[in-house]
Amino acid sequence: MAQLLISDIQKSFGETPVLKGVSLDIADGEFVSLVGPSGCGKSTLLRIIAGLEVQDAGSIWIDGTNVNGMRASQRNLSMVFQSYALYPHLTVAENIAVPLRMRELNSWQRFPLVGPFVPGTRPVLKDINSAVLEAAATLDITHLLERKPGQLSGGQRQRVAVGRALVRHPKAFLLDEPLSNLDAKLRVHMRTEIAQLHRRLAATFVYVTHDQAEAMTMSDRIAVLMDGELLQVGTPDEIYNRPVDIRVAEFIGSPKINILPAGCDANGRVTLFGKATTLGAKGTDKVAHLGVRPEAFVITNGDGDLSGTVTHSENLGSELFIQLSVADVDHPVIVRAEASLAPKIRRGSPLSVAVDHGRALAFDAKGKAVAVDDRDIWQKAVNA
Repeated sequence: MAQLLISDIQKSFGETPVLKGVSLDIADGEFVSLVGPSGCGKSTLLRIIAGLEVQDAGSIWIDGTNVNGMRASQRNLSMVFQSYALYPHLTVAENIAVPLRMRELNSWQRFPLVGPFVPGTRPVLKDINSAVLEAAATLDITHLLERKPGQLSGGQRQRVAVGRALVRHPKAFLLDEPLSNLDAKLRVHMRTEIAQLHRRLAATFVYVTHDQAEAMTMSDRIAVLMDGELLQVGTPDEIYNRPVDIRVAEFIGSPKINILPAGCDANGRVTLFGKATTLGAKGTDKVAHLGVRPEAFVITNGDGDLSGTVTHSENLGSELFIQLSVADVDHPVIVRAEASLAPKIRRGSPLSVAVDHGRALAFDAKGKAVAVDDRDIWQKAVNA
């Protein structure tokens, strides 16, 4: 396996910049997901790592070797594509064997009918067959080896595509939205399988997705790209609970975080709708927005931090999501509540909620995170 070092990668298509100096260090055996909205440059970055695109500036290093100018075939990286890219006329076993046949056999040895009789071919074919069987056993597709892609489900085709990458024993696996063509139920199942495969192989995985649930559940670290810039790199917990930019906070989390207008009073205490909270801004940064995730609200009896009118509710069985129309907020405020409250929530009825201030996220007018502390807790500690 390998360490990957991405250093100041820049790429433009015509006059449009796609990557604006992206740098990222991926450790040996690490699972890193590149996430962001469509068009942010994540797939382009993956293709540059693979050698399928050439960057305008910057360097790619694999295990301490600069691979700029090195062809894709020389980098020993395996890529799994969104479309699976299987050969429809070949069996599963033949599809998995393709990269090994191309690497281990010369043109005469690959020639139909004649190839197996070329001296030295049969031992190589035996090794290739063993590698195919080993990969199939790892992915639990041994029973599918004689089938063709047209006879497989989407999940089975995805396993075959992974198997074809697996047999090469690459330095790293590059996966470009491999689950996007699957239905929701199968995606959940396959992301578990890929995460388990990563743990078994202890291999380096670079995984591109726009689905933040995939990134949150599978990754050691997440790299968030937007508009060609790398906004933040961190563990799923860090990205969710300590985003450094309001755009990261809004992208990660489902339902998305609520962004509420805020400010600071003369004492440095953060205010929400003109009402002082228990939070105080550290330093001289001024708070302009508070980010409150749906689970950080508590339903009250009318003395909460904000009140509104219920416009919609979604009962998911295990939890209830309530949409509130709140004055001076131009989007619905989403509140997560216990599903047992569903019979009591009526569209058009008033509702008051309090904010768990210790879980709120503060941002300045430019959308950058502002450090805050809980002044009440701090004051109690001082007075103790």
